[in-house]
Amino acid sequence: MSFLNVISLLAGLAFFLYGITLMGDGLNLVAGNRLKAVLFRLTSSRARGILLSAAVSEVVDMAVRAFEGDEMALALQVEPLEEVIDNLCDLMRNHHIDRLQQGICTLQHGFVFNDLLTNFERVGDHCSNIAVAMIELEHDLFDTHEYVDSLKLIRTEAFEENYERFRAKYNID
Repeated sequence: MSFLNVISLLAGLAFFLYGITLMGDGLNLVAGNRLKAVLFRLTSSRARGILLSAAVSEVVDMAVRAFEGDEMALALQVEPLEEVIDNLCDLMRNHHIDRLQQGICTLQHGFVFNDLLTNFERVGDHCSNIAVAMIELEHDLFDTHEYVDSLKLIRTEAFEENYERFRAKYNID
């Protein structure tokens, strides 16, 4: 990989991180407490909303710190946490379907709730992309999808340990 490609990749990642920061600030200004209220109202308990928000905050912080400090150990922890976030979102969707079937929640709220969960998953995916790009560059490779697929197939001991640690930390059962 040429020096120009590496610089272009790093510039793109920096631009992405800047965009995420602006988006977060904008959401806080526009939605602020309303976004939190919708999330809490649509979950059966505040704990689920808090745990998911904390997990997403941690994965963003982890990816940013890994990128800024070129810390490969942190980059290797992002994908297991991203998988935990995906699982949390799936559990919350399933719980919401139960609430819909019981008539506790409305379909309109379901659309908003599903959009929120999808956006949380996307933030985790973007953080995963940053970490995977760092790992791939470290090994002079750059096929992020192949790397993530192989990581999930191989499920190294380190991956499993990190996954179990994050799963226990953000357990919503």
